[in-house]
Amino acid sequence: MPANPGPFYQVFYAYTYGTAIWLGMQAILLILMPKLAIMMLANDGHQTSEVEVYLGRSLGFALVLIAVITMFFTGTIPLSSSISEPVSLEDNDPKAPYARPILQVTTFFHSLSTVYCYTRYVNYGQTAYMLGALGYGMMASVGLWSVMFGGTEARRSKRTGADKRTWGFPFQNTQAYDKRKDRKMG
Repeated sequence: MPANPGPFYQVFYAYTYGTAIWLGMQAILLILMPKLAIMMLANDGHQTSEVEVYLGRSLGFALVLIAVITMFFTGTIPLSSSISEPVSLEDNDPKAPYARPILQVTTFFHSLSTVYCYTRYVNYGQTAYMLGALGYGMMASVGLWSVMFGGTEARRSKRTGADKRTWGFPFQNTQAYDKRKDRKMG
């Protein structure tokens, strides 16, 4: 991470690190103690089968893989030795060309998982599902913020630095007009 990234990049990096940590916490539980995870989420206290243990550990390994992919392909962990400036979320950024798609996919994943965990909590009333819904919900909201407000550099004029999405009616951008006058006079 660069020495002084802008506020958007701080949120973006917090989101990618948060995603990796959240998925890693779940993965550790599923890999090291799958029977405990199954017991916490099961409706009735039944004996766990070897198939459940295998599937729990496999899910844990898959969560680790998703966390690592998120970190590498968003540019949070650089694949090169040069870390002079933050990655951009524009599609043509050579440092992290998959940052925007990974951000969108993981945000969708967190949103879908929030709904699923909350539905399970409503139906079964177990606290573990509510904790999952809260964790996924926080990650989904930060991801949604990053999707909505990320990549704004492409919407800035290279000439004036003004935001292209704004409209001057009923107020005019007098600073932009002054810059044009200065160029014409000089």
